[in-house]
Amino acid sequence: MVRKEVKNFNENEFYKWISHGYILPMIIDGKMMFPERFIPNLFFLNKSLKKRRKKIDRIALERRRIINRRIDELIRTGCPQKYRVRARISVELKFEPTEKIRCWLPFPRIGDQVLGARLISTSHKSYYLASENAPQRTIYFEEKSKRFFVEFEYEITEVISKLDFSNIPSRIPFSVKKYLREEPPHIVFTQEIRELVRSIVGKEKNIYFKARRIYDWITKNINYRYVLPYSIYENVSMTCLKERRGDCGFQALLFITLSRCAGVPAKWQSGWFIMKNFASPHDWAMLWCGKWMFADLSFGGSRRDNEKRRIFYFGNLDAFRMPANSEICSQFAPPKIHLRSDPVDNQVGELETLKENIYYDKFRYKIEVLDFERI
Repeated sequence: MVRKEVKNFNENEFYKWISHGYILPMIIDGKMMFPERFIPNLFFLNKSLKKRRKKIDRIALERRRIINRRIDELIRTGCPQKYRVRARISVELKFEPTEKIRCWLPFPRIGDQVLGARLISTSHKSYYLASENAPQRTIYFEEKSKRFFVEFEYEITEVISKLDFSNIPSRIPFSVKKYLREEPPHIVFTQEIRELVRSIVGKEKNIYFKARRIYDWITKNINYRYVLPYSIYENVSMTCLKERRGDCGFQALLFITLSRCAGVPAKWQSGWFIMKNFASPHDWAMLWCGKWMFADLSFGGSRRDNEKRRIFYFGNLDAFRMPANSEICSQFAPPKIHLRSDPVDNQVGELETLKENIYYDKFRYKIEVLDFERI
């Protein structure tokens, strides 16, 4: 597999990359196994291989150019625009069900940057749509069926935060204080977290500049890599800190944990990264500095080569999003019976029977972008 991707590859390099942590195999039942996305991780972590890569994903490069072009326009003009997005998510079991399937699909959560959302069509006539500001908004089906889908439309705005730095409140309202607390297992003020906060924040008292220092540290020191399903990690933020690596959710949870420990209210937001002809799961964060603002750590960190673009994702946000979740580890409506495939949030669907959970290896999902237009 590596030979197909890397020019002038030799076998000695492979074992050197393992010893350096660029490739992370696991021993399972006595066998050395490799996560299916170990090759993208190799290129994420070993930047020197970029020139030796055989296959260049020109579609991904074009997506990045579109994003960067829009960021540059927002930096230059400071004029956010609104968009109307139409999308569809479907899940299909890899087996024929013998009983009713309980299915929760993500649905746009109204609030923050989402101005409105409406249901267009569903796979089944009977469903339950959670309230518009549910912490993890879903549409629920309960049918003896192999396939479920929902099609929806929502309006979203880009966000440019303008702050009066001389007027940032020193007192935090009661309604916001819950976003200062620990939320085990992934938001915990361990000794390592406390020590890092002290080293990053120093004597800074202003909550905005505390958060900015934390954002700067993460986007400059944590490298992106794909991870395994979140359900296997005891503490996501600590894993990210110890390894100095992690995906978008790992980085967002580390930011939230460090911010709360530093006295800055911070919370979760997630759903999809979505643009014309493409969508995939994505996580980011929010922080409170007199008002709620955004912080996208992985998007900022992947733009270290351009300081203006890196800084853009602290306080500001593009419209290439579909937010469905505003909290982690929150219960669905109606509640799920069994342990979830992803206990943190819901981006691609959760399924179960009355007897057991249906894990990711038993179903496939598909996200389709039907329309993405500026209003």
